[in-house]
Amino acid sequence: MEFPGEKLVIKLWETVAEKGVGNLFKPWQMRREGRASIQLKGEELIMIAQAEHIADRIRKGEALRGGSMNNLLPALIEASSEGGIKEEKPDNALLNAASEISVADTLRREVNTAKALLRAEEELQNDTQEPPAAKVDDDWLFRWRDSASEVSSEEIQYLWGKVLAGEVKAPGSFSLRTLEFIRNLSTQEAEKIAILSEFNVAGVIYREAGESLEDKGVTFDTLLYMQDIGILSGVEAIGMAMNWKSLDDTSFKQVLTSNSMALILSGVDPAMTVSLPIYKLTSIGKQVLRLGKFGPNIHYLKQVGEKLKSQGVNVVLAKYYDVAPGEIHWFDGHNL
Repeated sequence: MEFPGEKLVIKLWETVAEKGVGNLFKPWQMRREGRASIQLKGEELIMIAQAEHIADRIRKGEALRGGSMNNLLPALIEASSEGGIKEEKPDNALLNAASEISVADTLRREVNTAKALLRAEEELQNDTQEPPAAKVDDDWLFRWRDSASEVSSEEIQYLWGKVLAGEVKAPGSFSLRTLEFIRNLSTQEAEKIAILSEFNVAGVIYREAGESLEDKGVTFDTLLYMQDIGILSGVEAIGMAMNWKSLDDTSFKQVLTSNSMALILSGVDPAMTVSLPIYKLTSIGKQVLRLGKFGPNIHYLKQVGEKLKSQGVNVVLAKYYDVAPGEIHWFDGHNL
């Protein structure tokens, strides 16, 4: 194994290769030939930069002559313009201009898709989870490609990369509704959601951690806005709570995860229930908030843990990683 997440990364590239997604480069072919990953990544980035340069020249009205575009990206140009750009002639100048605009748009979309794919690879390269047997749904993958190809914002490209990585790890994790939601996000909205994701514990936001939230700029107005765009619900409701029962029949056991950390709960009575006052995440919100790139907020998690501990359970704060969908391994735990 060259790196921890090699199996998942191979699964990613095999998934997109099978459906012809990411035509700008085909790294899965080079990987099978045993190319070094560092050299491979450098070549991918160079090819993306070349494509961006070509598209920029076309947008500025600098028509390419002498087949220079064909020399750089023969496969893409053949696929997108059915034979490449012909030399300009006086009687077909308008047709030639339209062809160049079409090629520039194709290049732009391929560049955006390629960048999102590299983001997905980065997300998976340190993940030791075994690849699932299930495959990513074809319609889902094509919808992802069409959506990711439309955005040039690095913040949104990061989200699209993480969405694909999550779907490769566990097909069915992100609905088509969620893809449509992300497709309509602005960069500013994505930044707010990324901050809020720091406070996502088992799909809820702990309501009584107001100071911790406000310290990161998550005010009540922010929460109301998150409700308006469909991330949260019941922000104005008083007394909303989430209850958790035991996962075991012989004693109380429960696990609440937050980014790379987990609260491990245990107790004697398997019939007991623990609860937290919360802001409720919608089904789309639960999926989208898993995409944030912030690390765990230890102070906030200790607040949550202390609230749970006051209800008569033992609480351990630990690091964890996914072993399989719905299964984790926790380590480096300490009692609260």
